[in-house]
Amino acid sequence: MMVPVVTGQTRGRCTRSQCWLRVSRSARSSSQQQKEESRSRTTAQFIYSSVLLIVLCSIAAAQSSVAVVDFGVRGGAGFSDPPVLVSTNHYFPDSFQAQRFPYTVGPTVGVLLYDRVELRFEVVRNRFGYQSHSNLPALAGYSYASTTRGHSWIYPLLGTYRFSYGPVRPFAGGGLNLGGTTTQSTSGTSTVTTFTPSGPTTTTTSFTISTRPYGPSTHTAYYITGGIEGRTGYLTIRPELRYARWSTYRQSVDERSLNSPNQLEFLVGVAVHPFGKK
Repeated sequence: MMVPVVTGQTRGRCTRSQCWLRVSRSARSSSQQQKEESRSRTTAQFIYSSVLLIVLCSIAAAQSSVAVVDFGVRGGAGFSDPPVLVSTNHYFPDSFQAQRFPYTVGPTVGVLLYDRVELRFEVVRNRFGYQSHSNLPALAGYSYASTTRGHSWIYPLLGTYRFSYGPVRPFAGGGLNLGGTTTQSTSGTSTVTTFTPSGPTTTTTSFTISTRPYGPSTHTAYYITGGIEGRTGYLTIRPELRYARWSTYRQSVDERSLNSPNQLEFLVGVAVHPFGKK
């Protein structure tokens, strides 16, 4: 999840160092936005293709005796939060404090083939948040402190295999995250100090910056999952333990990732399969 640089708007003249900071940050933000929009179009096409494939499989499964379609919801609690990519100053890095939001929720759709192999697509919502403040030297004449809150939607695609026979069976598998979108809001204060012959003057400004949904996420997750499935009649209950390894890439040296790339989550899925039962 890309997080834009937070800067406050102030009135009056700026020193050379302050103007340089604003121009350089503005240029980085414009370049990152263009890259985000390009990746967003590519990921959107991939996600639409995957959803279309599952819809076509579902339609075929409704007419088939070897496939069962599930529609449901899943909720989970993570032992750690997914990574968050933030922008910072390369020479004087900002300080960040990530906050815990362990719970996730979202709808699911799956196709079970030959009572063994399942292809499952999920749409998962998770929240994130952090606090940050600058560490520029006093002579730079600029500092800020802010709090960011937001949420993201990610799209895991999983394949699993059921072992043994009967209404209660273990399963295992894996998959990957197809992408994601992010919405966030940042609020805080910025302080600008102007040095004049009569002495320094300080201006403090409050700001709030909200972003519309954008993406894709700059993090790709690879999953390993396993659990137990109970299937009776038209209802399925599926507790599972899922490990995610988040692969993160940075667009520049002025970015860093909060939280660990390794995530372990316990979740429970409940689904109905109205077109048939196994």
